[in-house]
Amino acid sequence: MTVLSNTRIRLIAALFVAVMVGFGSTTATAQEYKEMYNEARDAAMAKDYQTALDKYMAAADGAKAEGDEEVERTARRVIGQLTYILGRGQLQAENFDAALAFFEQGIEYYPSNAQNYLARASTLKRQDRMDEAIPAFAQTMEVATAGSDTKTARQAEEAIRGHFVFMASTALSRNGARTGTADADEAMGYIEQLLQYVEADADTYYYTAESQKVKGQYADAIASADQALAIHRGSRTDKAKIYFVKGEALMNSGQIDAAKEAFRNAAYGNYRASAEHYIETLGTE
Repeated sequence: MTVLSNTRIRLIAALFVAVMVGFGSTTATAQEYKEMYNEARDAAMAKDYQTALDKYMAAADGAKAEGDEEVERTARRVIGQLTYILGRGQLQAENFDAALAFFEQGIEYYPSNAQNYLARASTLKRQDRMDEAIPAFAQTMEVATAGSDTKTARQAEEAIRGHFVFMASTALSRNGARTGTADADEAMGYIEQLLQYVEADADTYYYTAESQKVKGQYADAIASADQALAIHRGSRTDKAKIYFVKGEALMNSGQIDAAKEAFRNAAYGNYRASAEHYIETLGTE
């Protein structure tokens, strides 16, 4: 996660100035929570965020009890921001449990702030609690999408993709040239889990093609590679790997001319030497 900058904190503090106006009072009970709100505002302006958080929470609870929706709504919104700031501070110090407590507190008081969901999911990931992190990223996507926060939704989606693609890649590469059916089945299991949360992209189809090739499902591997190529938007080097697996599947299925064409497109970057070797070898057959 990106480190929260001083500039970002100053911007949030500036937002406090814009939204945190003082409130008057008419009753003794109203006086208490409204004064608490104003004290919270002053603490936030002084960057005493923990004190500000405590007072905003008391103000929100008091406003709710009195039916003051305006004060409650504004206090809860600021609580969502403060818990994010404080949680990020704990996360940077690697105090993961304390960070989670802040993010969860923020979600409780202001459940439409997608940043706290993303931060909670990322903290769980840092703790290697992936069984909890993945559903947390998925929930982040839902909340962010509902709030039109496309940036946060995209970050959560990329986190899910990144995890399962890494696991699939690891399964297929850890045994080197001895990659077998069990490795391919494991990789496909990760791809299937990925598809429970997000749509397929070029990498999804690429690792599917690799797995199918290992299992001898060459026609399926060719089709998956073609799907990857159709939606690929990355670099030429990244595209070369897709052509390379397609070439291998074509070669293994006896489609020599088509295999050589695929290897020509794969002859770039790290795949150049291997692709050229296959082109030369196939040319002699």
